[in-house]
This record gives sequence, C-alpha cells and structure tokens, in this order.
Amino acid sequence: MKAAVTTEQHGFDVIEVPDPTPRPDELVIRVAACGVCGSDIKAQPFMPPGMIMGHELGGEIVAVGSDADGWREGTNVAVLPVISCGSCQYCAAGFVSHCAQTRYIGMGPDGGGFAEYAAVPARHAFALPNEMTPIYAALVEPFAVGLHGVHSAQVGAGEDVLVVGAGGVGLTTIAWARASRAGRVTAVDPDHQRRESARAMGATDALASLADADATAYDASLECVGRPGLLSACQASLRPHGRIVISGACAEPTPIEPVTALLKELSIRFSVCYTPDEFRDVIIAFNSGAVDPAVMVGPVLELNRIAEAFDLVRSARVQGRVLVRPG
Repeated sequence: MKAAVTTEQHGFDVIEVPDPTPRPDELVIRVAACGVCGSDIKAQPFMPPGMIMGHELGGEIVAVGSDADGWREGTNVAVLPVISCGSCQYCAAGFVSHCAQTRYIGMGPDGGGFAEYAAVPARHAFALPNEMTPIYAALVEPFAVGLHGVHSAQVGAGEDVLVVGAGGVGLTTIAWARASRAGRVTAVDPDHQRRESARAMGATDALASLADADATAYDASLECVGRPGLLSACQASLRPHGRIVISGACAEPTPIEPVTALLKELSIRFSVCYTPDEFRDVIIAFNSGAVDPAVMVGPVLELNRIAEAFDLVRSARVQGRVLVRPG
C-alpha cells in the first residue's frame, strides 16, 4: 500500500509499505479520509523517521481479526485514536485519555491514517450508518473534541457562550453550543474568513478581538486557541459564577487575574479529548441532522499532496478541516 512516512528532515515520503494484517482483536480499514489538525503540526518535528501519522481517521473495514466479534467487511467506521487498557478506573468511566497505558494512533508506533490502509483496535471502531458520506468518518474525532469542551463547560439551554478561536476546535465547539440550545453564541477570531465560518457553523455573532466582547455578558467562555493571556482576558466577559474551559493547548505560563475570578466566583476547567460515549453522540448527531459536518469539510487532498496539506494547516488561514484522502 501507499503511505506517507516521516523522514529524517521532518517531512514526508510517500512510499510503498506492506499492507497491514489484523491481529485477533483488530480491524483493517481502507482509509476514506484522515484530517490534519494543529496537534499534527506540533508533533511533526518530533516524529522519528518511518512513522505513519494521522489520528483523525475512518474508513471501510476490509479485514476482521479472529476475535473481533460482531464486525464485518464493508462496514464504514470512525476510529477513536486514543488506545487505552480498557479495564482501569479511568477507562471504566470513559476517560480513556487518562489511562496510564494511553497511546495514540498516528502519534507513535501505531500507524495512522496517512496511508491507504490502517489496522485499528476493534473496540476503538464506531460504525457509521450506511448512508453517511464516508469522509465524515474523519470528522467524528474533531467534533468529539468540541462536544467534550461543551460538556466540560456545562452549557445549558438559553445560556450565553463565548468561543475564543474559530479554528477546528472552535468551530466544533460552536456547533455543539448551538446544538445544546445555547442563547447567544459569540465567536472571536481575528481572521475574517474564520469569522464567516463561525457564523456558518451557527455563531449568532462574531468579533475580531476579545477586547470587543461585552463585559459580564456570558455564562461560559471556551478558549480554543491555547495562547497566553486569553484566560485572563476571558474573565471580564463572564457573569458571576461563570465558567471558563480551556480547550486550546498552551505550553507557556498563562496569567490569571485572581481578584476578578474570586469576586465573580468563576470556575476554570481544562478539557482534553473525549469519551467513547461522546464519539457515539457525534455519529448520532451527524445522522439525525442535529449537527451538519459538511460545514467543516475543507480542502480534500490526495496522499501525494500531504506536505501541502500540512502547509495549509500551518498557515492557519484555511477554512474547515483539511482532509487527506489516501485512496
């Protein structure tokens, strides 16, 4: 099969590699599409040569392991890429990203979706309805990230929500805030086209700067960028007992203005990944029409254009999720 493998120069070579065969508890899928996200951009410089990246993947089952009961060839699936032990207290509660044995498909020895085929654990596969567009399988993972953030913020019907950043995480967060019947959903992003994408996803209004947000006007704020200073800036926009959820990864120290947080009794939480139930909820919402994944489909590039796909995401100006279609 063809696969994009990492190189010594932290790029990609598209080469022929052996087709995967499933272990007893695995499935092999023909990859319909695999998304490129910010975490791929951050991880690429640290990937050793010879790795197959790509964690936002799904496709059609073409081989079933001997112990993978209940699965059959021809079924389209989305893949939850956080591999965990399945038996610890965190796995039992659905918080698979906190399992001590966690590893990520496409971020280590487990080959990812930037290839024609991928072997995946059967218990991490989630069946899609037959009538669903196959490339939507690659969008289940980013929409699950947004859903987990909205759950973490405990967004309720009629509440006003501020979403900072209209990239992939921000757009899926907006979609779930609207699906949760929030009242006002304000997006903040300096890029005009991203603000338009936010409106298309359901934002009631969009601002170019967080400084333009109305003071004491929101019940929850979700920071989906991961930049120092945004946590502190979100505080002024919140009502008493407001909630801030940090969904953007930031490796730098982030200041907080403690007096405002204290006087308003603000809650600050962090949100990472998703649960298996949230994966299922995304697929149900796609199928019912409660959430429309089509708005998130950005450029779709063939595997031999993977370097271009990464460059598009790195530029931070592309609309929607960049997808790589290996087949």
